[in-house]
Amino acid sequence: MRRRRGRFLVLEGLDGAGTTTQAQRLVAWMREHGRKVHLTAEPSGGPVGVMVRQVLTRRIAGVPGARGAAGFDAAALALLFAADRLDHVAVEIAPRLAAGVDVVSDRFTLSSLAYQSLTCGDAPWVEAINGRALAPDATLFLEVSPATAVRRRFAASAGKREIFEVPAFQRKVARSYRNGIARLRALGQRVELVDGELAAEAVTAALAERMVTLF
Repeated sequence: MRRRRGRFLVLEGLDGAGTTTQAQRLVAWMREHGRKVHLTAEPSGGPVGVMVRQVLTRRIAGVPGARGAAGFDAAALALLFAADRLDHVAVEIAPRLAAGVDVVSDRFTLSSLAYQSLTCGDAPWVEAINGRALAPDATLFLEVSPATAVRRRFAASAGKREIFEVPAFQRKVARSYRNGIARLRALGQRVELVDGELAAEAVTAALAERMVTLF
């Protein structure tokens, strides 16, 4: 008997939209309903993902004056994200899906289409370098205003921000996300919009409703 392939689900949204919290809550809900599920996130815990996190937190900086946040070349960072994504799928995601385990990821390709397309100024190129990334069975996008997102992140991080967590930039990211969503849908991928401004319990309930049509 052929083993059922697991479902690959992605939570997306602005920094502060609640993707990490809701990914954890969604995984708990799925387990309560008898699903075998693995929780992961991007940047991943692999070697390239660790480097990406160090760039985001300014522990690694590039050449002073280079085009990009904190002096790290924007195109180089986009390539690191794409490389981490391929490694993430090969090492952590694909084997579990093949074993019949569902995988929920806190961020995936849509984040690059939003953030790196903006910082590099070349959306087609960013899409191209991510062209071999696995297509999720569904991407669940948590909609919140840029003001809400920044307020939540600032409160959660005790005033410490990553390089992209600036209000003016987040407003641009929100517009870039809309473009990215349109592009994924044009490619035939499923993207669901969920109101992330609701209370955490209500957001989880809305996500759970989407699961009915997936399983």
